Amino acid sequence: MLTNSEVFLVCISFFFILIIGYLYFRSSFTRRELFEVISESNQFEDNFKDDNFKEPKEDRQELVIFCLKSMDGNDFDSNQLISLMTNLGAKNCDGFFVFYDHEDAEAFRIANLLNPGVIKEDTSTKAIVMVIDLMKVKYPIKSFDKMISMSHLIAEKIEAVICDEKMQPLSVQLIQHLQTKAQEIEYSNNLSIKAI
Repeated sequence: MLTNSEVFLVCISFFFILIIGYLYFRSSFTRRELFEVISESNQFEDNFKDDNFKEPKEDRQELVIFCLKSMDGNDFDSNQLISLMTNLGAKNCDGFFVFYDHEDAEAFRIANLLNPGVIKEDTSTKAIVMVIDLMKVKYPIKSFDKMISMSHLIAEKIEAVICDEKMQPLSVQLIQHLQTKAQEIEYSNNLSIKAI
């Protein structure tokens, strides 16, 4: 039979294990902490609506965020960046670069990683982000595929590494997972449209 002091020691050790576990896994609980500054300003959501497309009744988001960071740690040449985006067909919308789908609905946008997120001629940054909300775009699969191809093309031109939202290099498994997510969302959107 355990004495009171032994029970007390067991409880204390269990409590410390919980604290250590929390500290170890804390980063997974706050994984979007890096992008809070940009998402607080809601600049990605402004002008992200297509008047011809009805949004789902629930206000869910399924954000996919890629980060293109400089390979050598130097700032990108903002003039080269602006010229490249324009040549690739992006439209400058209040300092953000927006790519559109074949029906002129917004597919995804590119912004500066640093607050306030705009890319102008005097901008200095080591990283840019590509953001898509799979719940808000009309064609999630096509928009995501376009974002993938553009991220590779842009990364090659500006000598950048493509990373996920946690700033880890983008893996094939993550791309496949996100493609599956885009397919599921498009399928559910098609079902809800047919039900109407």
